[in-house]
Amino acid sequence: MRKIAFGTASSIAMVMVMGAPAYAQSTDEPEAEESPAATEDVIVVTAERREQSLQDYAGTAAVFKGDDLRARGIQDITDFNDELPGLTVANNGGNVEIWIRGVGSSNNTELGDPAAAFHYDGVYVPRPSGIGSAFFDIERVEVNVGPQGTLRGRNALAGSVNAISWKPGLGVWDANLEVGYGNYDHKEFRGMINVPVGDNAAFRVSGMYLGHDSYYNNVGPIQNVDVAEQEDNKAIRAQFLWEPTERLSILLAGDYIHEEGTGYTGTNYAGPLGNGILPEEIEDPRDVIGNAFTPILDTKHYGLRATITYEADPFTVEFTSSYRDLVYNYDANAPLTPFYPGVIGDLSSRGEEPNTIIDDIILQENLDNFSRFQFITDSESYYNELRIFNNEGPFIWSLGGMYFKENQYAFLASTGDRGLFFQGIEFNNPDVNAESWSIYGDATFEINDRFRITGGLRWTDDQKSRRGVAARYGLALGDGNFNCCMGVRYGTEGFEFAGRDRTIFDPDTNGDGNVSNEEIFAFQLNGVRQFGLRDNLDDILNFGPLEGHFDDVPGAVECLDTVSFDGLVCDGFANTSQFTYAVPFRDQIFLQDGEIKDDFIDWRLRLEYDITPDNLVYALVASGHKSGTFNDNLGSNGFFPTTETENVILYEFGTKNEFWIGDVKAKLNGSAFYNDYQDQAFSALLSVETIADFELEQGEVVDIGDDVSLALIVGYTFNAADSEIYGLNVEGGLELPANLNWDFNLLWLEAKIKDSQEIPDGRFQPDVEAVPFRNIAGKRLPRTPRWQLNTSLSQNIDVSSGSIDWVISAGYRSDTFQTIFNSEDYEQPNNPRLRLNDVVKGYWTFDLGAGYSHGDDGKFRFEVYANNVTNKQKESAIIITQFDNTRFFTRPRTYGARMRVNF
Repeated sequence: MRKIAFGTASSIAMVMVMGAPAYAQSTDEPEAEESPAATEDVIVVTAERREQSLQDYAGTAAVFKGDDLRARGIQDITDFNDELPGLTVANNGGNVEIWIRGVGSSNNTELGDPAAAFHYDGVYVPRPSGIGSAFFDIERVEVNVGPQGTLRGRNALAGSVNAISWKPGLGVWDANLEVGYGNYDHKEFRGMINVPVGDNAAFRVSGMYLGHDSYYNNVGPIQNVDVAEQEDNKAIRAQFLWEPTERLSILLAGDYIHEEGTGYTGTNYAGPLGNGILPEEIEDPRDVIGNAFTPILDTKHYGLRATITYEADPFTVEFTSSYRDLVYNYDANAPLTPFYPGVIGDLSSRGEEPNTIIDDIILQENLDNFSRFQFITDSESYYNELRIFNNEGPFIWSLGGMYFKENQYAFLASTGDRGLFFQGIEFNNPDVNAESWSIYGDATFEINDRFRITGGLRWTDDQKSRRGVAARYGLALGDGNFNCCMGVRYGTEGFEFAGRDRTIFDPDTNGDGNVSNEEIFAFQLNGVRQFGLRDNLDDILNFGPLEGHFDDVPGAVECLDTVSFDGLVCDGFANTSQFTYAVPFRDQIFLQDGEIKDDFIDWRLRLEYDITPDNLVYALVASGHKSGTFNDNLGSNGFFPTTETENVILYEFGTKNEFWIGDVKAKLNGSAFYNDYQDQAFSALLSVETIADFELEQGEVVDIGDDVSLALIVGYTFNAADSEIYGLNVEGGLELPANLNWDFNLLWLEAKIKDSQEIPDGRFQPDVEAVPFRNIAGKRLPRTPRWQLNTSLSQNIDVSSGSIDWVISAGYRSDTFQTIFNSEDYEQPNNPRLRLNDVVKGYWTFDLGAGYSHGDDGKFRFEVYANNVTNKQKESAIIITQFDNTRFFTRPRTYGARMRVNF
């Protein structure tokens, strides 16, 4: 596989010295007059919105060919995490997060946007959930590194990723069928057919099925439930290309993706960390204690696209219009804990003297806890772009305009089964809208045969709005002596949230300006479509505030009378049947009504010079922006903190070179880069009181309504710092005898906070301990290993009956942090609490692939692969709160075989 990267200043100087003489010496050889494109397969990239050789592109990009991805067992975009220095990809609870050289976003709410733009056949995809299953019949995947503001526009702050499928071929009958099998009962089927329609039209239809068992292993006492990371995915793509004249081309495309399975929950490591056990001391991070029920993922993602291209003289007109619809629905619970020696005892113990009866009850209640959560994202997006361009020198230019619109329904809710006061949360937002307009121009002028100058400018106008409601449910249940609370059942078997069928959004249904207990109960009941079989919260809510007894409430019975355990839980209630009141906590339901508007200008300037036809040097400066957003209202329709637009300016100097070392063709490319990152935003779960304090420190006038609890926890995104990211990158390779190829890609990266205000530490919760404010100046940015390396060795061998090929690749990532606090315990620096640990230790990964193609035309092919051979399951994301240290891991070792027949 060929991949581009960049290098040290000394490498750049060395290339200039080595490259030019090598070219001068080779001019005496006839074959040296040929361009690189004539002597090898040209790697094509469309980073400039036009096709060109990757070696001729004056910037940072990488290209992954579709066949190379399959050969190494790469299934979807999350597997790119260890494949390219500077690129990290995480599946955070089903949300795909892409980070490029430390620039990214973990705000996965309906208000958040990715910082690295994802494109599917050139169309911007705002919510990439489910798009991993589009990785079939793929020609190539391009990664453009650094801000792409003028070229790719909206939210290409870190760069962009573009998955490009094979297009219909005119005048060609073609078809293939592929089947594969691997560990974890991995099954895959892929197929494609290309049918010509006359001389100037063609259909291409392709599809795939991929399924496998869970990568998790439930080793707990309850074996009738499955756990996360089982997949059952199906997808189809159809395209029709019509070229009625030599100038006019019309491409119509549609795709449908359906992902099912058990989704991505991660695992909470707070338990073992609290008992002094480090993650690396746990033998298998995917051995877990499962409980309650099996998670259910149901994602449907489809799109329609039309691209019309007309080649006028001397320019081309292109219009693209696309519609995409995503419904991501995930109803799940998380495993209780990873498995480690003594875990069952920890789940049974109360930290007191052992008591077999009580400990067994505690264990059973932990295993029978149906606390659950559900995400629903329904996103409809419209993308329209008109471009007028000329791709022929000496003046290459592009003018265009883009309009993007997204309508969302967003829902997040949870139940706190057996909760102490807390019964769950609900964010129900039926009206979330975003619109973006932009106009742009970009041009490259060839001053002479060697020297070119490029300039670009883009103006963007963005706006977002949301209407909905947020609620936190808390119910105090007790008697005259306040024997209270433990064991309210909520979310058991058969439970369903009402979701978009909710009819009450304002709890003040009678409009008198006050919200009574009865109205709060009615509001909560309206959010439930169906209570679970063993729920008792519905009985309590239907009774409402009472004087008297709850004798008729199921489960209100006398429990085992044990001296050593006061308040023993028995099927949902404490050891009393004398309940005289059920009172909700007030001020925790409030309406959402927020909006933000912003506009900004992106620009770029680049100089490039050909020392020889095979030696290029360039210097560029480019800007990129990520749209700002707003946060939850602090009170019904009250104050909503906003986040300013983030901005990165990239400075880069680089060179690309091809030359000969004797009979061996060599490539050596390098660059030095510096990113000036302004108004960097972070996301955390914080209390309303903490958010208000932080906003007041920024000089904001914060008016919190009387209808919101200061202790209410909400998601909060805020501008925190200015950062600097710089490094050196070198990439190269040798074409050795016997069709043996060696490639490498090395990155040295520094990424740190340059200036920062003190920010709230979201790892602490205010109702447990005061939330401190921390100084993060000098901290290293998350997901930025200092050293990153990828290298591969491959060969293609001709045999009498066909050809054999193989590839061995290796990757290294040094230590990295997953939060901005870099594992620091500010209060106990000499004895840090392990739950604050967010470091990922350095590691190597190895991939293997080999194949046999039969015959000169390769009609039959057999492949074997092994991905992550040494089974390094490392954290791709870590979320730390007061009671959580939740970790999501890279894919474990997978291996298998495939057979493909081309017809």
